[in-house]
Amino acid sequence: MFVIRRATAADREAVEELTRARARWMAERGVRGAQGWERFAEESGRQAAVPDTPVWVVATETGRVIGRTTLGEQTPLWGWTEEEQAQPAYFLNTTVTHPEFAGQRVGSLLAWWAVDRAAATGQEWVRRAVGPDPGLLRYYCDVQGWRIIHQTERYGEDAYMLGREAESLPDLAHHLLAPA
Repeated sequence: MFVIRRATAADREAVEELTRARARWMAERGVRGAQGWERFAEESGRQAAVPDTPVWVVATETGRVIGRTTLGEQTPLWGWTEEEQAQPAYFLNTTVTHPEFAGQRVGSLLAWWAVDRAAATGQEWVRRAVGPDPGLLRYYCDVQGWRIIHQTERYGEDAYMLGREAESLPDLAHHLLAPA
């Protein structure tokens, strides 16, 4: 059972630590992008501490922060049409989960929570982007239910714009301690 809530200044160190733990895990496995996550750790904590930044955390029953994501209300300009940018949608990005909780689908829980929250708040879509990692793309599509809306190029590499229509997911409550 988990709690998903807005991040606060008190979460700063925990968010930095979980981001560093993810970077170490990635580096140990030779996963591309590990250095970027290590550099991002401090910024990730800073973002969590800023009340106006839409950072959300997932915590255990004991209050340990084990995941973070950003759920913005604006679709980025790159990769999306003007029509898509005008639709009511959340944009999910910078999701990081602590590797100690691998297999518990903490990242999936955050993604599904975003889809459910979008439905509850009148959004039509939840969108996200993923780079040229075929394993992550498959996971997002096959496990989390995203579909590829567009394929584009970003910084000289393939990037995939993913989307899910907002929908109520009542079974999500079985994984959460309290409503988000």
